[in-house]
Amino acid sequence: MAKIGQRFTRTRKIIFEAIEHFDKPVSVQDIFSYLKKQKEEIDLTSIYRNLELMKKADMINTILFGEGKKRYELKNISEHHHHLVCEKCGDVEDIEMQEKSLLKEVEKQSKFLIKKHNLEFFGICQNCQ
Repeated sequence: MAKIGQRFTRTRKIIFEAIEHFDKPVSVQDIFSYLKKQKEEIDLTSIYRNLELMKKADMINTILFGEGKKRYELKNISEHHHHLVCEKCGDVEDIEMQEKSLLKEVEKQSKFLIKKHNLEFFGICQNCQ
């Protein structure tokens, strides 16, 4: 947080721990509900404000799955991954893949220099099948 001139406050710490608890991308409402169960007094506005600061500090990623809300996950620079999203229950699972050949093929066919990418798969999880 120091690189954006902010301290790692108790509020940011409990939000960080809440995201870490889920081990998958979570919404603000997920964070709020979890912290409420933990008897933490924090309002939605504080969660939104602190998530934006944590994003600026490069601590978390923001993910959009086309459902009209942002989800957040801790940034782990050593582990590039993608997501499996269940269209019935909304559960999200991380999946690691070796996509180098796919990226090379996209660059070859399109002459497009890829800087970064996101890849999500939508379907029905095993529990909902």
